[in-house]
Amino acid sequence: MERCNVCKNPPALERRVNNEGLVFCSDGCYETFDGSPHDHDHPYIDAYDAVRWEFIDCWSEYDPAGSKEEKRVLQERIEAALEEFADFEGLGGEDGVFSREIYQYLMGLEELWDKIESVW
Repeated sequence: MERCNVCKNPPALERRVNNEGLVFCSDGCYETFDGSPHDHDHPYIDAYDAVRWEFIDCWSEYDPAGSKEEKRVLQERIEAALEEFADFEGLGGEDGVFSREIYQYLMGLEELWDKIESVW
């Protein structure tokens, strides 16, 4: 089972990685980890952060009992994210740690879109 490199808790929704593939349960643990490489120069870091937060926000906002309008708006938001980061889906996660993570988040957003669709 995957564990946070700082607190040893299993990561959940706010899971993140660094460019070496080390796993953290949250931004807080990521920021306190000693010896982590500086990820801010990585070419995919901005996309990784954007997709990660979109994933976290969308899954946090999902309410199976929500109105059709709320579900429609959430699906549109998901579609926009999938379109914006389609190049990463095309890579299939094969271009390093952040590429793999972005791909997994995009697959998770597609899963949420399907979940919303199934409860209509």
